[in-house]
Amino acid sequence: MYPRAINKLASLAKLTICLMITSLISSQIQYPRLAAQEPEPRSNSPFFERYSDWPEDLKIQGTLLVAESIEGLKPFLAELNRSPNKPKQWVVVGPHKLSQTMLGDPALTSTESSPIASLERLTWTQKLDAVPEADPQSLLLVCDDRLAHEIPDEFWSSAADTMRRYLALGATVGFVGPASVAMGKTYNKPGPESQQNAPKLAQGLGLFPDAWIHFTDQGDCDANLCHAMQPDARTVLIGISKDSAMVLQGRKGTVYGPGAATAWVPAHQHLPEASQRIETRGVKNRNAPENFLLDWTQWRRQAIERTLEIFPPAERQTPNVPNGTLIIVGGGGMPSGLMQRFVELAGGEQAQLVYVPCSEDDDMSSDTRLLELWKQMGAKSCSLLHTKNRQVANEDQQFLEPLEQATGIWFGGGRQWNLADSYYGTKAHLLMKQVLTRGGVIGGSSAGASIQGNYLARATPIENFRIMAPGYERGGLGFLNGVAIDQHFTQRRRQKDLRSLVETYPQMLGIGIDETTAILVQQSTAEILGPGTVTFQWQDESSRQIGEFIGSQGQQFDLANRMELAQRTETSDASKAP
Repeated sequence: MYPRAINKLASLAKLTICLMITSLISSQIQYPRLAAQEPEPRSNSPFFERYSDWPEDLKIQGTLLVAESIEGLKPFLAELNRSPNKPKQWVVVGPHKLSQTMLGDPALTSTESSPIASLERLTWTQKLDAVPEADPQSLLLVCDDRLAHEIPDEFWSSAADTMRRYLALGATVGFVGPASVAMGKTYNKPGPESQQNAPKLAQGLGLFPDAWIHFTDQGDCDANLCHAMQPDARTVLIGISKDSAMVLQGRKGTVYGPGAATAWVPAHQHLPEASQRIETRGVKNRNAPENFLLDWTQWRRQAIERTLEIFPPAERQTPNVPNGTLIIVGGGGMPSGLMQRFVELAGGEQAQLVYVPCSEDDDMSSDTRLLELWKQMGAKSCSLLHTKNRQVANEDQQFLEPLEQATGIWFGGGRQWNLADSYYGTKAHLLMKQVLTRGGVIGGSSAGASIQGNYLARATPIENFRIMAPGYERGGLGFLNGVAIDQHFTQRRRQKDLRSLVETYPQMLGIGIDETTAILVQQSTAEILGPGTVTFQWQDESSRQIGEFIGSQGQQFDLANRMELAQRTETSDASKAP
């Protein structure tokens, strides 16, 4: 009996050791999809946003053009020649017939109004090392009729360095020829004819960030490449007409020529495939920007979104501010006395306040009116914090220092996607949340209202007519989870928009705030301040019917239980302030 028991114990010990070894080995394996990502966040943790969930470089410097042929280049050059800021210098590089064809084209050279005839300087060289120094008012065109994989590596290395140098100064850079597909993150390297349906990917130069470029007759996306695209590639497939040019300026993409371009990302679990087709701007589509303009950062965000967990979270979150206070204003002015209340909640004479403007401009240092007002109200310190550089918002200690001691933050109005671009997942974002943890106050108006929810409503970079913006829905800074906040609400007749959002995402609580009206949120209670109304909409979990409460000055709403609270007998402190 004892030997048998001993054998069983020995077998159990061996099994335990095997499991321990297996566990240890497994913990060392880096699985391909997760190796480049940070740990999956917990949506109920204080700071669950990740820096890697957003592109670090939000735009390119300068202007980048890709065209398969000179015919595709001509419409862009004609438009460039009409521009008041047309380049004063052209630099054409190319030992092959494409550059010769261009310089010999009468339409480009022989007339007084031609692009080349009006130049101050034209350099044509067959060697990249003979290219003149970069200048912001330059047009650099690299022309080559070879396929990308036929060009020697040393040429690619030199071309990449030269083009980046010009782009860094804001110049216009173009690659003309079949090899322009290599301007993206990756490209299809043609194999034997028998394997044409099986793309073989090669690494591109990355000048056109996160793009997989290819040319087709109609400017659509090749079905074989769509089939080969992996959802976790964090890449956007873009098809460009062979007779046209695709231009990326900053973060905006446009087409020149008779053809079109199509951006596409694949379906993935909870997300369907998505695409956008654009054509040259003209009389027929000039009032519909999404038909001639695409925002490349938004498309890169859509590609990244296909590598992340579902958003918004499937389970209903409880809107709650455990510590501190939120002040959320619908834009168009402030309720009487509310800014004074903000300063008081931040500590009064001991308040250390930070103003965060919402702008696409790099420099907002002159926007100091709010700082002057705070000083008049007696605040201890007032700082302006603004950057369009995510690395600065994540790493620059001098930039971050005002947030470390801040007792109050105010977010300005504008287009809310700017705030998401600059701060989502950064160290600055973490420090902003810690202001609330310390019992401080965060406020904002218009865009500064919407950014406070974890769902970012109305964040389309091209126009703002749609309340749901694929790629930017995750962009809220999450001071109040489980909500989507819209502003200028009844003034801009946005009631149907909010209802459509709640019907699409029944786990969310929709909040629509009128102009010159606000809610003050502590824990899960929202008090309404100002002359307008605030609309709360939600979907009932049992009946699936849309519930709605429209409140006004002094009324309170329970965000957690979706119900009106008994009205206070006293008037709000904010409304009593001068």
